[in-house]
Amino acid sequence: MKAKKVKITTLLKYVLITAFALIEIFPFFWMISCALRPSNELLSSPPRLLPENPTLYSFIHVLTETNIPRYFMNSVIISLTATLLCIVVALPAAYSFARHKFKSKAFWMMAILVCNMVPQASTLVPLYSAINSLGLLNKHFTISFTHLLCMLPFAIIMLRGFITGVPKGLEEAAIIDGCGKVGVLTKIVLPVCAPGIFATAMYAFMISWEEFMYSLTFGTSEAVRTMSVGLQMFSSEYKVDWGSILASSVLMSIPILIIFFLIQDTFIASATGGSIKE
Repeated sequence: MKAKKVKITTLLKYVLITAFALIEIFPFFWMISCALRPSNELLSSPPRLLPENPTLYSFIHVLTETNIPRYFMNSVIISLTATLLCIVVALPAAYSFARHKFKSKAFWMMAILVCNMVPQASTLVPLYSAINSLGLLNKHFTISFTHLLCMLPFAIIMLRGFITGVPKGLEEAAIIDGCGKVGVLTKIVLPVCAPGIFATAMYAFMISWEEFMYSLTFGTSEAVRTMSVGLQMFSSEYKVDWGSILASSVLMSIPILIIFFLIQDTFIASATGGSIKE
């Protein structure tokens, strides 16, 4: 009887996991399905699960007749730059919070948490005034720099957790062998925390890739416009080109999916990165 109960419990777990997986996957499946439909099928009633006459017209249209390819490359440049800046700034800051003792440490950690909760809209006016006075509007680096406000607080907290899990004995041994603070960070902490750094970098890239408000405010020129902002060009007062929006959304989702599948093992390993004990 016990073995039978265990089997039933295991079966129910798998059923629930499968159901949740289907719920999570369905929106992306529906987006692809709609992107492959001709315009006369998009609003048909009742809706079909699969397109009756699948076509690549929407994808061909956005790739050859719009500025989506340019916006895609802008997003790649801006997101990669923002991710690099985030890791370069967050890693030393997280190491300081994890290893050094200084006055008001708890206060500054709380301040970082509060910064993560500040609404983006409240920072637009002062940021725009400062950036415009410096003549830095419509620059890739400027947009990447503003994205740090969205990703940096959580990145510092996330990396601090991974660094705290690194045995102090490793650092002390390196210092005895003549390694300086910078050497400890680059030769000991960085390799040991590689899974956590990759996970944080992936998080930062996704935040930057999907960011809209700062990209719209500080990138008004087509030369620096990102994918998230470019999607709005398919909507007007009288018409919404759903086929192009869905096709562009699929293209926008591809980098995130590729990144996740390439480093999913690293991401999973990072979940136990803080469990290292001396």
